Amino acid sequence: MNAGILRDKIEIYEPVIVKTDFGSNKNSWKLFCTTRAKVDYGSGGRSNENNEIVYNNTYTFIVRHYVQVKEIMQIKFNDNMYRIISIKPNKYYNDKEIVAELVNK
Repeated sequence: MNAGILRDKIEIYEPVIVKTDFGSNKNSWKLFCTTRAKVDYGSGGRSNENNEIVYNNTYTFIVRHYVQVKEIMQIKFNDNMYRIISIKPNKYYNDKEIVAELVNK
């Protein structure tokens, strides 16, 4: 893998369960690591779900193989959070290809 293609900075967040004052559980996100990646636009569209307009955008993030990323994590890129759909390791190029979709607010 050519190190020069890793131009974009991404942050990877892991889920943390926090107990509230009333005893219920709440999901929160904690920064796991910051790394460099090659970001490619996959596809996008707009759909109407439950009378609400939703933007379905997917991106492909290519990171080094040593980045310990899991499917339950999320990626922050350009102030947007992306849910990880799949992770495909590529041993020949020594990297991982992560496909993620935009988390609608």
